[in-house]
Amino acid sequence: MHEITTLTPEQFTRFQQLIYRTTGIRMHDGKVTLMSNRIRQRLRHHGLDSFDDYYRLLSSRSRADEMAAFIDCITTNETSFFRTPAHFEWFGGAFLSGFAARVRAGEHDPVLRVWSAACSTGEELYSLSICAAENAHRIVGCRRLFLGTDISETVLARAREGRYGPRSFEGVDQRRIDRHFVTDPDGIHRTVKPTLRQGCEFRHHNLLEPMRGGPFDCVFIRNVMIYFDRDSKTTAVGHLIAALAPGGHLVVGPADGIHDLLGGLQKRDTFLYQKPVAPTT
Repeated sequence: MHEITTLTPEQFTRFQQLIYRTTGIRMHDGKVTLMSNRIRQRLRHHGLDSFDDYYRLLSSRSRADEMAAFIDCITTNETSFFRTPAHFEWFGGAFLSGFAARVRAGEHDPVLRVWSAACSTGEELYSLSICAAENAHRIVGCRRLFLGTDISETVLARAREGRYGPRSFEGVDQRRIDRHFVTDPDGIHRTVKPTLRQGCEFRHHNLLEPMRGGPFDCVFIRNVMIYFDRDSKTTAVGHLIAALAPGGHLVVGPADGIHDLLGGLQKRDTFLYQKPVAPTT
């Protein structure tokens, strides 16, 4: 097979449009080299001779498996435990206290439903589960349902495995690590304890599609929308808001650029929005 270097402008545009139709992610024109390098990995995997051959393979309706592998290949997944600590301090403190008060007042059933949207390899969802475990005295008698979703099956498999290297734990207190994780035989990786996995589920979901399940009392969606254009953001935000329970909270990232799309929610902080509770008649 001859050496293939870089996508032509026409080829890049075709792949760019295919990614957008499938995920809502807009690959900018400056990503030609990045996309070329990552598509070459798939060419070598299939023994194909050209970018055009691979595009035809992706376009085949019978190759949904390859489309999933392609999306895994071109998307970037970078996360860690307790990234932006203030968000988790709010969740373990003010949020859980407020939720417990609503349960005690008979305004909410004793089930806590939390969604980590675009959860990548799962560190965010497990961080939320840790917060709930460490503040279990606030929500005694409440059932916990924690859902993590992502478009990439590869990262979901890693999330379900719950095994992480040192980079995922940067900045995390060692006592917290020892409490909630088991050190693997290699002495380097750590695995989530079974008690922490309880109530945690990971599921495939595309943010451009409505969310099944819920409604959720809290939704985290951070540093994901930066890859979406205006139309995709509008669609995804609509689905997120629809999935929120009345009184539910939405936690957003500072760079997502969706604040002006959240007019139906009440702003509580720079990162925090709440869905109004319908007035009783």
